[in-house]
Amino acid sequence: MKIWGKLGATVLVLGVVLIGGAVILPGLTKNKGSEMAMAIDNVNPLVTTETVYAGTNDQPVRQFIGGGGEKEYEYRLVTYNAKGQARTVTFDAQWRLKRGKYLAIRTKGQNVESWQAVAREAVPSGVRQNILMA
Repeated sequence: MKIWGKLGATVLVLGVVLIGGAVILPGLTKNKGSEMAMAIDNVNPLVTTETVYAGTNDQPVRQFIGGGGEKEYEYRLVTYNAKGQARTVTFDAQWRLKRGKYLAIRTKGQNVESWQAVAREAVPSGVRQNILMA
């Protein structure tokens, strides 16, 4: 009987730690472009996938040679979701992005799953205003 009590207490503590971590970690990873932040958000079941939008008016923060020997560029952009909430995301591109364009970026927290150039009309109007003022 004692072993069941210890096992139950262990499961309870582990559950509290896991659930607490899942709730707290998204706040700790927000606007962090590190690989660790991206990995944490990618496995956290409470972090949802969403599309955010950005303007391509920033220069790459870093240029480097990728694993296949090709040039790659790292971008850190301020993005806005459909509600107008801002968040900074970091991602790599295999080419320089043209200035003055719009991107739709699919994210799971700080983890960028995909991105693509979109027409101005595809960006919600309130988001376009935020991008233009940034």
